[in-house]
Amino acid sequence: MNILLTGASGFIGRHILRALEQQNHKVTACCRNAEKLFFKSADTHIVQLDYAAVSCDSDWLPYLQNIDAVINCVGIIAESPGQTFHRLHEQVPASLFRAAERAGIKKIIQISALGADAYAQSAYHLSKKAADDALRNLDLDWYVLQPSIVYGDGAQSMALFQALAALPMQPVIDGGWQLLQPVHVSDVADTVLQCLKAEAPARLTLPLVGPSPIGFGQLLQQLRRRLGKKPAPTISLPGNLVRRFVFIGRWLGEPVCNADNITMLQRGNTADAGPAEAFLGRATHSLEQRLLPQPASQAERWHAGLYFLRPLLRLSIAFLWLWSGIVSLFFYPHEQSYQFLSATGVTGIAAPITLYGLALLDIALGLATLGAYRPRRLILIQLILVLLYTLTVGIALPEFWLHPFGPVLKNVPLLITLLVYLHLEGERP
Repeated sequence: MNILLTGASGFIGRHILRALEQQNHKVTACCRNAEKLFFKSADTHIVQLDYAAVSCDSDWLPYLQNIDAVINCVGIIAESPGQTFHRLHEQVPASLFRAAERAGIKKIIQISALGADAYAQSAYHLSKKAADDALRNLDLDWYVLQPSIVYGDGAQSMALFQALAALPMQPVIDGGWQLLQPVHVSDVADTVLQCLKAEAPARLTLPLVGPSPIGFGQLLQQLRRRLGKKPAPTISLPGNLVRRFVFIGRWLGEPVCNADNITMLQRGNTADAGPAEAFLGRATHSLEQRLLPQPASQAERWHAGLYFLRPLLRLSIAFLWLWSGIVSLFFYPHEQSYQFLSATGVTGIAAPITLYGLALLDIALGLATLGAYRPRRLILIQLILVLLYTLTVGIALPEFWLHPFGPVLKNVPLLITLLVYLHLEGERP
């Protein structure tokens, strides 16, 4: 079949694309980040598309020529400037669905979410439900697939859970009793392939879950065992308190940390696995089959251990620059600073200009790092600046290499720290 797949560079989209290619379908893969599609067959056409810029139904028509089916995987886990649930989960899919009906396409598969139902309260679930309802009102064969938490290679949610499991104390909300029913991404992809078959029953809303639920606290303990760590004590946090202070996590760079997600966790995320298993003709995979029996790889252990250190690394680097600038301006004797500058050849009116200019630059770098403004470019600037500081002081004041406090030598681990942070920012999803 000729298939239009949106959200192809996302976690679920990439796995569905691979499954479609293995079945020799011809795919038009729309995505925001084409570089993430490092694999593709000769029958796959990549279209880089900013979904937030798609303003009307007719914008989709050029991509729908000679298409037999549409699969929508567009989704975000948290809102950001220019990317809202209302826009990406509701307006864009509804526009795509209407355009597909107008183009005569008879089959549309929507990847929704478990919980996007009559009891939905969060903006995430409500926006998914709105798109689902828009699809259900069309005169064609539709499928609304509602997966629980999806795990597999590249899953963000399970990566967060493993990072929580790696902490010396297991943080849970209200005792960690919340029930989850994670589904493996291969089950989601296989369900999509089943939907594409001509004989598949249509107009279905299908929850996609694993065979049985598991408590959140129990899941963390099992993931900790998988990481090769001994059992850890549990600390139970009141849900109301967590919702008040959860913004701190998001400010530190963790998009999953928001009040809506805490509410969704407290609601639980389970369903009857029977309908999905009947549709697939087999049982869905359990955590005991696909994840827990396999020891975590070294890369997974590193990722789990570094997950919460990355934001702390950013804060420490920001503090270094801010404090350096503030001390230079207000605390360290300016006459001594001018003596150091004189040793490097900076004298006269250039000395105060250099002193105040570099101090303000340090403060600006600290504030930009604190706000995570273009982090990779910012880190490169810091690397160059620290290297120039080190070479300048090391040549002009060689005695500092022998100073017992190591004012120049300390720049060596700082440079390595910046390189590590640069790599960690490059791995941000």
